Amino acid sequence: MGDEICKDHFEQEDYRLFNQKLEQEMAFIRHLFASNAFDNQTRKLGYELELCLLDHSGAPAPMNQQVLEQANNPLLTYELARFNLEINGNAFDLDGQVFQQIEQDLSELYRQVVDSASALDTDVGLFGVLPSLQLRHLDGERYMSDMYRYRLLNQCLMDMRQRDVHLELNGLDHLIVDKHDVMLEALGTSLQVHYQFPFDEAVDSYHAALWSSMAAVAVSANSPLVLQSRGWQESRIAIFKQSVDTRNAQELHDAVVPRVHFAKGYIESWLELFEDNRNYTPILPEAMDTPVEDLHHFKLHNGTIWRWVRPILDRCGEPFHCRLELRVVPSGPTLIDTLCNLVFHVGLTEGLKQDAAALTRIPYESLEQDFYQAARLGLEARVSWCHGEMDTMQNVLLKHAIPTADQGLQKLGIENPGRWLDIIEQRVKTGKTGADWISRHWEKYHDENRLVQQYQALARENIPVHDWPSP
Repeated sequence: MGDEICKDHFEQEDYRLFNQKLEQEMAFIRHLFASNAFDNQTRKLGYELELCLLDHSGAPAPMNQQVLEQANNPLLTYELARFNLEINGNAFDLDGQVFQQIEQDLSELYRQVVDSASALDTDVGLFGVLPSLQLRHLDGERYMSDMYRYRLLNQCLMDMRQRDVHLELNGLDHLIVDKHDVMLEALGTSLQVHYQFPFDEAVDSYHAALWSSMAAVAVSANSPLVLQSRGWQESRIAIFKQSVDTRNAQELHDAVVPRVHFAKGYIESWLELFEDNRNYTPILPEAMDTPVEDLHHFKLHNGTIWRWVRPILDRCGEPFHCRLELRVVPSGPTLIDTLCNLVFHVGLTEGLKQDAAALTRIPYESLEQDFYQAARLGLEARVSWCHGEMDTMQNVLLKHAIPTADQGLQKLGIENPGRWLDIIEQRVKTGKTGADWISRHWEKYHDENRLVQQYQALARENIPVHDWPSP
C-alpha cells in the first residue's frame, strides 16, 4: 500500500478496464488452485512496522518526507499522515535463527530512522495511537502525505460513502468524531507480520491465525487514549473499521460487511477469500498493461480490503505462494516488546494449527465476538478459547495460549523461545501492557504531552513495558 499510483485521477473507463483485467487475473488464480500450483516447501517471515514522528514537546511532527529523504533507504516508506512512516523489513527463512535475524534487521532499520530524524531535530516513537494527537493534526490539507495514492484513496472512498466518516468509540469515555476525509485512519500505527508457509497448511494456518489474533490483540494492547478520550484497550481495531468504511447508506441498510473486518467465517479453501474480493468495488483502479501472471490488479484490490488476517497470493520467482499478513498488533511500546509480540503471534499460530480440528468447533460468530471483546477490554475480557472453556483473557493466555505458542516455536526449531515468551508471560501476570501504563499515567496527570515525553524516555531504554516504573 505504500507504492505510488501513476495517475492523479480516475475515469469510469479506468474502472471498466480495471475490472476486466481483475477478472482475467482471477481466472488465472482459479487455475492455480485447480492445479495446486503453489509452493509447498518454503517458510518465511517478514514484517512492517509503522512509526510516529514527534517534536520535543511530544506532539506529532509532520516530517516524514524530510526524514525519508535524509535516510535514503527504499525499505523505509510513507504512511497516510506526514507524522508517520513505515519500516518494510527484510524477509527471512523461518529457521531456528529467524527471530535473531529479524531483531538485528529491525534494530538496524529503526536506528537509521532515529538517526535521520535526530538530524532534523525530530524524535521517533512506537505507539498504537499517539496520545498527543489532536483533531487539528487530522487536517488532510496540512497533514496528509503528498502522494497521489493517498489523495486518490481519500477522494474515491468519500465518493463511495456519500457521507462523512463517522467515528464512535465507546470506552470509559464516549468519543464521537465526524470528518469529511479518511484522516481518522492516521490515528493508528501497527506491526504487520508476513507469515509464509507450505500451501498444504494454508487453511489450517488461516484458522489458527484468527484464534491467535484474539490473544495477540489483548496481550499487545497499546492504544487506550484517543484524542484525549479513554477508549478501548486496543482502540485501533474500532478506529480502523470505521475510518475506511466505504459503505453508503443503502449498503449499511443491507448490512454489507465493511472492507475492514475480522473474517466472514471458517473456510475450506483460500480461493473463497479471493472470490469474496468481488463483493467490493475497487478503490484505486489503476489499470496497467501487465502480464496476467503479475497479478497487479488483484494485488492492488486485495490490498484495499483490510482484513485483520489478510490472505496474500504472491511469488518470488516461481512458484506462487500463500502467506498471511497478521495485522492486529500495535506498534510498541519498545522494540523488544514489538519483537516479543511478533514471536508470540507466530508461535501461537503455529502451535494452534497442530490441532486443526479444534479450530472450527466453536461457532465462528463466538470467535468474532470475543476478538472484539479482547480489543475492547484487553486482559480482562472474558472469552471462549478454541477448546470451549470460558475464562478471562489473562487466564487463557497463561493456561493455554503461551504454552501453545511455546510448543509451536519448539516445532519450528526456534532456539531459546523462552527469551521472548518469558516477557509475554510477565506482561500478562502483572497486567502491565502498554495500554495499562498509558491509562494509569492519564488518570494521574491528564497531560498528554507529559505522558508522551515520559513514555519516550522509558522506551529509549528498550526495557519491556512490564518493567516500567509506575507513572
